Amino acid sequence: MNSFLKQAGKKLVAFIGATPIMDECNFRFQQIWHLKKNKQYKQTLKRFVFPTDRALFNTFQLDYKKYYEDGILAAREMMEWGEINTIKAPIILDWGCGTGRVIRHIPDLKKDSICYGADIDCTTIQWCRKAIDSVYFDCIEQETLPYPSNYFHLVYGISVLTHIPHTVTQYWLIELKRVLQPNGIAVISTHGDHYFHQLSQQHKKQLLQEGAFSNANKQAGSRSKTTYHEASHFKKILEDHFTIVEFWEGHQFPQKMGGQDCWIIRKK
Repeated sequence: MNSFLKQAGKKLVAFIGATPIMDECNFRFQQIWHLKKNKQYKQTLKRFVFPTDRALFNTFQLDYKKYYEDGILAAREMMEWGEINTIKAPIILDWGCGTGRVIRHIPDLKKDSICYGADIDCTTIQWCRKAIDSVYFDCIEQETLPYPSNYFHLVYGISVLTHIPHTVTQYWLIELKRVLQPNGIAVISTHGDHYFHQLSQQHKKQLLQEGAFSNANKQAGSRSKTTYHEASHFKKILEDHFTIVEFWEGHQFPQKMGGQDCWIIRKK
């Protein structure tokens, strides 16, 4: 009965178009909830430019401390990873950079690096260009990365494949392969079985049958567009184009990507 009511509620919300209203209510609640601690934390980093609350809500969490500290932690972990740390003047791309949460820290951690950030949200890219002067930022248009082939030593996409339709997963993997140098490294994350509890039984069955599932939200890149990948199926897709160097299953290693599956892959 509870499951029936939940599904009926979702259908009603979709019918009356209330999802944007609920999203706005959620944003305002988060803004009020974090207001005091965000204001206090901002005072400790007076020269650091934070994104707008709306941009933070849309791309990450409306928590200034997490935005700064989780971003620098993720950047440090990638720069300390063996092979990247040994490359002189590595050329690095943050694919789906959002508000530059991670890439903005890399030039300080790896002084000789050349850093780029790219995203489909051109408004956010404009903000990044004004606020972060140590990184080159580009808007992704016509579903093509605006870079030459065989260019980057490292490309990473944190929680990108989790918000685009699974039907275009292979296309973007091929595009990442194109811009990577021979033997270049990519770090990507996916929603694995740590997140499958979010699905209804019907959608979970569909996921296990097809290897992936995306919800009905049509706006790719939206925080409400969610895609799930079954690990063994995703592994087969990867192996057509890459060698899998390391894999951390999100349920077993939740500290790596907040519970998402984490894949380190090398261009063949």
